[in-house]
Amino acid sequence: MMCISTLTVFAHPFDQTNDTIYTQKVFTEEEILSPIVPSYLPNVSEAANWGCNWFIEVKGGASAFLGSPIGCGDVFDRITPAIQAGVGKWFTPAIGGRVEFQGLTFKNAEFRKMNYEFIHADFMYNITSSLQVNDKGLSKWDVIPFIGVGMIHNSDWKSTCHCPGRASGSHPFAFSYGIEVRYRISDRVHAIAEVSGMTTAKNFDCVHPSSKFGDNMLTASVGLSFSIGKIGWKRVVDAKPYIEENVNLKKYISNRFNNRDNIQQKLLSDEKTKVTYPKNCYSGLLSLRSRLANAGKGNKTLTDEDSNEDSQCSFQGSNGEDAMYSNDTLSFFRGKTDVSVPVYFFFKLNSDSLVDNSQLINLDKIALVAKQHGYRISITGAADCVTGTEKINKELSRKRACYIASELVKRGIDKENLHDYTLGGIDKYKPCEANRFSMVVLTR
Repeated sequence: MMCISTLTVFAHPFDQTNDTIYTQKVFTEEEILSPIVPSYLPNVSEAANWGCNWFIEVKGGASAFLGSPIGCGDVFDRITPAIQAGVGKWFTPAIGGRVEFQGLTFKNAEFRKMNYEFIHADFMYNITSSLQVNDKGLSKWDVIPFIGVGMIHNSDWKSTCHCPGRASGSHPFAFSYGIEVRYRISDRVHAIAEVSGMTTAKNFDCVHPSSKFGDNMLTASVGLSFSIGKIGWKRVVDAKPYIEENVNLKKYISNRFNNRDNIQQKLLSDEKTKVTYPKNCYSGLLSLRSRLANAGKGNKTLTDEDSNEDSQCSFQGSNGEDAMYSNDTLSFFRGKTDVSVPVYFFFKLNSDSLVDNSQLINLDKIALVAKQHGYRISITGAADCVTGTEKINKELSRKRACYIASELVKRGIDKENLHDYTLGGIDKYKPCEANRFSMVVLTR
């Protein structure tokens, strides 16, 4: 019996993690150290105190009374002139309040003209306070819905109306509402246009006996608003750029300190490992000549102790400081029979030409001393091992020694009294150009 088995393979996709890209702003040193131009938080200002941002409004327009019942005629049949005057204050760029008076006459449902006075207090909210703001925080255009409460007085109510509830009809409670649009002419003067409404009791116009709300008045007006006292708003500075600058300054200072520490560590390392740049010791050479002259007069003889004393010479390091090196230190180049300090002649790169031909004046003095006292002259040539091959450096150091020898021959030194040595490429001194020399020493 044959069994057939079926293998079902399910492919489960592995979760794939997308690369995340981080954007990091890099500041230059000039940007970090430059002062920040203040920026401000949008739509945020500090609240003004009670002496700031007061205003006075004066408007004129027309009103239409729509009572209950509405009576005869339409809205246009009921239009009468109206005046409005108010005083208010903005507590923030968006929130303010005012107390306003409105009055003159209106036509009731029977087309009878009546005098009225309406005083109301409104809460105002500027919904465009953050648009086109100037440096004082004042917007160019303002759209200001408002709502309020007040009392309205019908001056002709007692002499005209004979319905019950005469007292409540004379001074009924009323709501005010509407929208005002302002345009900033200057920081203190605004042109304004307003559409407002009023709702009060039905018996206000002496037509309906009910004291329920039902009589309404619509008013459209234009005018001017004048700001008094101190105006404008103190905008809140955005702290984010200053926080970023503080973080970047900390990083900058940290990097500078790290770089300083690295430089100091490198200098200390170099101080420990450096080999000084050789310096000709003319004072030692002059001292030798003086004692040789005195020895010739019978005052003092030249001894090995004197020779070793003269062998101590001052060398100048790469940092410009002098250091004393004894005869043991100089034994790399010199023998124990030396009677003078070494005099160095430095050469140009890959050449047997002197860096400065004025050095040849030293050969005049060396030749003079050697001829007077019968001393031999040891010449040691060297090249730096940093440049060139071993073969090239050996040949170059030989040429440098031969060049000095030929110059001494020109000054009357017998070739038999000259001994030249070749060191080849060396790295004893730093920088590397200090190893490109010929060294001359007087020997017995």
